[in-house]
Amino acid sequence: MEAFLKNVLSDAKRQSSVESQLLDSRAEILDAMYETVESGTAAIATVKDMMCNVRTEVKQLQPLASTVDLIRQELSELGKEVEKLEGKMKFPYVCLSCGKPLLPEFKICPYCGEDAQLLRSPAPVISLGEHK
Repeated sequence: MEAFLKNVLSDAKRQSSVESQLLDSRAEILDAMYETVESGTAAIATVKDMMCNVRTEVKQLQPLASTVDLIRQELSELGKEVEKLEGKMKFPYVCLSCGKPLLPEFKICPYCGEDAQLLRSPAPVISLGEHK
């Protein structure tokens, strides 16, 4: 009986050391899984912060886009006014009879035939003023 008990105890010791080794290896795996989850959580938090920053920047850019569109419209209108002014500089006089532009050397209006010397007036000035 004593031999039997010694065998049972020695088997139990071997089994407990094998189980202990198995638990240690599983604990290592669990530790590795925990570290992976922790690093993943940190990465997710970083991505979340980046997304919040991007969203904030996009919200700030939306009003800028409408402002840029308004500026483009105003530039287009100013370009048209500049073209008109350039035309007025090219033809500085207007026939008082028909309202058509005249060159300074015209003595007779080529459009209505009236005496351009008598009917000549300076072209109206367009003020650029402030645009809103």
